[in-house]
Amino acid sequence: MAHYDITHTCGHDERIELFGKTSERERRIEWLQERPCTECWKKERAAEAEARKNKEAAMIVEKLGNDAADAINALSNATCTLEGSAKQVAWAKDIRSKCIARALDRLSDLVSRLPGEATAQQSAALAARCNAIVSVIANKTSAAWWIDNRDDIDKAVVREAVKSLA
Repeated sequence: MAHYDITHTCGHDERIELFGKTSERERRIEWLQERPCTECWKKERAAEAEARKNKEAAMIVEKLGNDAADAINALSNATCTLEGSAKQVAWAKDIRSKCIARALDRLSDLVSRLPGEATAQQSAALAARCNAIVSVIANKTSAAWWIDNRDDIDKAVVREAVKSLA
C-alpha cells in the first residue's frame, strides 16, 4: 500500500492510495494521469447530461408542442416531501428518481419514433397522461408506498394515474 500524488489532465492534483504489484500501480498511475480528476469528470458528465436533456426537450417541443413539453418538464421535476424514517425517505427518494428517469426515457423514445409532428389531439393526450403521472408522484408522500411498490413501481404509478384520469 502506498500513497501517490497524481496530476490529472485538468491540472488538478489528487492524492490516491494504491494496492497491489508495483507494475499494476504504475499502470494505474499512468491511466489516472491521462484523465481529469474525479470532480472535473463529474462536472463533465453533468454537463453532458444537461446538454442531452436540452436536446431532448427541443425535440419534444418540435414534435409535440409546448403543452406536452411543459408536462414532460413537470414530470422531470416532480417531487414532494416524503414521510417516514430517514432510511425509508432516502430509499423512497432513490426509487422515485429511478421511476421518473425510466418514464422520461420511455417518453423520449416514444417521441423520437414519431414520424413527424404530433397532432394537437395527440399532444393534449400525452400532456394529460404526463400530468396525471406528475400528480401521482407529487401526492404520494408516504415513503412506505414507494418502498412497498418498488418491484413494480412503474406499473403502480401508471395504475394510480389511470385511476385519476377515469
